[in-house]
Amino acid sequence: MPGENKPLYSKIEEAVKDEIKSGIYKPGDLLPTEEDFTRQYNASRTTVRTALANLEKQGYVWRRQGKGSVVKELKSAQNLNYLSSLTESLEARGMSVTTGMLSITEVLPPQKVRDEIDIPEGEKVFCLQRTRIADDVPVAYVNNYIIKSIAPDLDKKKNLLEIHGLYYVLETEYNLQIESCIETINTYISGPMEMELLQLDKQQALFLSKRITKLSDGRTFEYVTSMIRGDMHQYTVFLKDRKILE
Repeated sequence: MPGENKPLYSKIEEAVKDEIKSGIYKPGDLLPTEEDFTRQYNASRTTVRTALANLEKQGYVWRRQGKGSVVKELKSAQNLNYLSSLTESLEARGMSVTTGMLSITEVLPPQKVRDEIDIPEGEKVFCLQRTRIADDVPVAYVNNYIIKSIAPDLDKKKNLLEIHGLYYVLETEYNLQIESCIETINTYISGPMEMELLQLDKQQALFLSKRITKLSDGRTFEYVTSMIRGDMHQYTVFLKDRKILE
């Protein structure tokens, strides 16, 4: 049967996720103790701790020293230690992601975009503008500039892009290996344009993400800006190996 070969920590992790999503455990609730989980699943404490650590990394819980694991408000969480698209981050949280308004046009890039991705004057890009909808709620408005020579005929892939994320299409249709990016994230309060695009009934905080993305051969191929609802998304950064200043 599917899932029989999964390690036990993964089975515990999935079971707790399901219980959080179904509302058995609500934001602010304490999960059962490690000892409770070891008895419930006949698992070692190490196995239980691995499952809980994974849940914390994915943004489902936060662990309080001496008190246990507390359920967090469920948002999509994007781990900034790994290069992933917004769509992939939303789908990893079990959300159903669709594309709303989508346009693909061949244009000469604005000067700012040309400077950011260092392309010669006169070279064209594809401009993709679309909303990303998660569980029937508009979550983000995304504006990508993709160098045309790297992904020719991208404008003919509109049907695929309505179903799949952009990175999936680039990797499967063009055999591109996306390797690294520099992403800058700011926050701001939505204005009339954002409220209309994201169907907001009042002003609220948004993330503004700007990303420059490179392929494995070192070529820069993308400049993207994303306006993302702050109440439905979060960014998670994992840090280790503190540098001691001398």
